[in-house]
Amino acid sequence: MSSIQEVAKKAGVGVGTVSRVINDSGYVSEKTRKKVEEVIEELNYKPNELARNLFRNRTNIVAVITPAIGNPYYATLYSEVENRLRKYGYKTMLCNTIGEATNEEAYLEMLERNMVDGIITGTHTLDYSSYKKIKGPIVGFDTPKLNDDILIVTVDHEKGGKLAAKALIESGCKEVLQFTDATTKNYPFIKRHKAFAKEIKKAGLICREYKPNMDNFEEKFIQENIDEAFSMYPNVDGVFATDTHALLYMKKALSMGKRVPHDLKVVAYDGTFILNTAYPSPSAIVQPIDKLAKVAVDSLHAIINGEKVDRNTKVLDIEFRQGMTTN
Repeated sequence: MSSIQEVAKKAGVGVGTVSRVINDSGYVSEKTRKKVEEVIEELNYKPNELARNLFRNRTNIVAVITPAIGNPYYATLYSEVENRLRKYGYKTMLCNTIGEATNEEAYLEMLERNMVDGIITGTHTLDYSSYKKIKGPIVGFDTPKLNDDILIVTVDHEKGGKLAAKALIESGCKEVLQFTDATTKNYPFIKRHKAFAKEIKKAGLICREYKPNMDNFEEKFIQENIDEAFSMYPNVDGVFATDTHALLYMKKALSMGKRVPHDLKVVAYDGTFILNTAYPSPSAIVQPIDKLAKVAVDSLHAIINGEKVDRNTKVLDIEFRQGMTTN
């Protein structure tokens, strides 16, 4: 393996000049830069990444915090995030918190100690105060805006709730059930639950709500939710829930002899790939996951590089996709 000294010797320049070319720091004439780059390619020289990062005070690592990588929404979202980060030359450090505040706290400490360049998070298991004191680059997916430095990327959840309600109302439902969230924190996605309930009640329908702890993504726990909801509200003819809950509810309904959509209408929320595995395929409110990832990563990269970035919450559009579970 070639060394920086060999590159300098062959290019006829000093080691400092080669270093400035590699790190894109300081002045180097265009002619000299081109010569050094040609020698680097000829000798197949690979810079010491650790030394280079120390010089630039960078790690080229971004921590990505998720509550459950096995959940279809988060799996798709963070796959898109990793692909986008790679285009900027970052490595991804994945933190699967699964409700463990200590895991999340460890990654925030890494940011404070400059062990990662930034954080993209989709969960808050910590107390608000832990985020309020952080000053490093952080972008949140659907998280509360805990301080003015944290940039939030979300979707128009209010529109999503209204679209879901419209689909069930126009399908002739009389009593609908939505799976909400037991949290009392000010998450952006709470807007869809409020908008959905408001539209359903305004149309004169009965609106039932089941409030599980949405931080628990284990299938066993979700199935227990479904069973309890069935027991509590046996007469519902319409359901609004995230993809996994919607599919498991529909599966139970079919197993009990209900016909979809004749006896039960279903609208899923997120619109991930998992809906394509079901029959009948559910109608869904679709989040633009690829665009969410792009906006989040592009914004974080700009913040890391010291660019001026508007920290106001970025709200992306959302759409209804007709499936086989609504009229």
